[in-house]
Amino acid sequence: MKSRHFQAIAGIGMALGGTFVPSVASAQYNRVPDPNAKRVMVAVFRSGDKGLGVQAADAVRGRMGSEFPFKQVYVLPKQDITATLEASGFPVTEALEPHDQKALATLLRADEYVTGTATKTATGVKVEANLVLARDNALVQPLGTYEVKSVGEASSLIAKELKEARKQLEFEQKCINAARSQQYDAAITAAKDGITAYPKSTLARICWANVLVTQKAPAAEQLKLSKEIVDIDPKSRPGLAILAQSYRDTNQGDSAVVTLTRLLATDPKNPRLQKDVVEAIAVLANPKLAKPVIDEAVQANPGDPELLKLRWLILLSTKDYKEAFAQGEELVRLDTAFADTTYFIRTARAYAADSQFQKASETASKGVAKFATNGSLIYEQIVSLRAAGQNQQALEALDKAIAAKMPVENAQTVRITLLKDLGKGDEVIPAIKAAIAAGDTTTNLRVLALQSANEAYKKAAASKAPEDFTAAVDLLKYADTVVPNSLKAQSQFLLGATYVAFGQAKLQVAQTGKQCAPAKEAKDLFVEAQILLPKGGSFSPDAMRQLMGAVMQLDPYAEQLIKAICK
Repeated sequence: MKSRHFQAIAGIGMALGGTFVPSVASAQYNRVPDPNAKRVMVAVFRSGDKGLGVQAADAVRGRMGSEFPFKQVYVLPKQDITATLEASGFPVTEALEPHDQKALATLLRADEYVTGTATKTATGVKVEANLVLARDNALVQPLGTYEVKSVGEASSLIAKELKEARKQLEFEQKCINAARSQQYDAAITAAKDGITAYPKSTLARICWANVLVTQKAPAAEQLKLSKEIVDIDPKSRPGLAILAQSYRDTNQGDSAVVTLTRLLATDPKNPRLQKDVVEAIAVLANPKLAKPVIDEAVQANPGDPELLKLRWLILLSTKDYKEAFAQGEELVRLDTAFADTTYFIRTARAYAADSQFQKASETASKGVAKFATNGSLIYEQIVSLRAAGQNQQALEALDKAIAAKMPVENAQTVRITLLKDLGKGDEVIPAIKAAIAAGDTTTNLRVLALQSANEAYKKAAASKAPEDFTAAVDLLKYADTVVPNSLKAQSQFLLGATYVAFGQAKLQVAQTGKQCAPAKEAKDLFVEAQILLPKGGSFSPDAMRQLMGAVMQLDPYAEQLIKAICK
């Protein structure tokens, strides 16, 4: 049922002053219920066979009427249920969604309700039934699955099992009351009494498990009890939730992923569960374990978009890219709204991870065409274009975004990287200086400044050309003024090393041409090197010691040369 159905039920409740008024037919057919009797509703069973769900519910309701004492259990008449559904616009022959079942039970003031499924088999029918507490539709007690000749035969077995299952209820309520009063020992005692009364109890065990969670009991203790719940009811939401957390707390990551995925399969539209499952898969790093679980859930719920979305995310995590791409395309066909920014970003990254860089750039570009102002998508487009070797297109797209003041992550750093890729080295340092002057505070930009200065140093050391040394010194001096403290040692070491190499080159010129000026300049460079190298020693201690040793020899030689040729 859609959400409007829930609103319709709530609306009827308000119109009747919050109290349900039985129909005339109901009042004539039934005695007034005992005020102390528990009110139990039987909902239409879910079935793919026309009319079978109604037949199963009618059979169970009729059998319960004769199985339970009237003063203990009041089975809500079908007329009352039908009247309420018709007044709200519900079809009376179709099963309600779980949240609508709870809403209807609440409106009819039911304490509990019975629900289930019914299917035809080659020899008769298969009927599964559950008892649900109206206060919380996650509190479910399985009543068994029966393959028999008729719904009448199944209803007899269900009613007998329900009679046994209800023996736990007074103890479950005592457990709840004691827990609310923080009387945890009394709560656990009551829960154990409930299990003694009905060994297959899930409800008493759930109360006990919640007490253990509240008390922050050892994870192993919670694990043992939650396993018992899930063994009895593999679809128990509280049991699976506590079991999954217990597996996490005991470092059983693989089991946690499987359990969380099973939990989500019971409530696929729950966004919080979706988030927990996806995060757990990412953190626990073994999503392959979740794949068969989600495949089974999808098979059991064909076309469910939430389960298909989770399957898509799991396929991406397991790097089953071919299936993931097909699953994503199917989801977009089912609902075009699925093709949101997240879809385009994840798909583009998956294509890149699969080395399909052209497809990655095409996907990102489609996303940008649809969401033109989304900075994250623009970033993915630029990165994928660069990976595909389309650096010029990437630069143009980035410049367009910067001009439009789009919030692209690390925009200037990416731009400078693209300039370097395109061989536009002469534009790199001016671009860095302009970005920093404009207020860019990113560390990456400063790292690029130091990298560019380092490249200039290497070029000068190889060429020995004075102009290259001068350029390297200028760049390193600039880099030293902008790099963070963590990179200061590196910038100062490189600048000191440059002074040593530049000084050697100056000495060579002075010696060859008997020139005084270069000799004095070399002396000054060696003095600067002796100041800077120790400051940068932590960056490269061994290299620093070697260079300092060289300076200790070169500096006296420079002085001798100055005395010899400078008159």
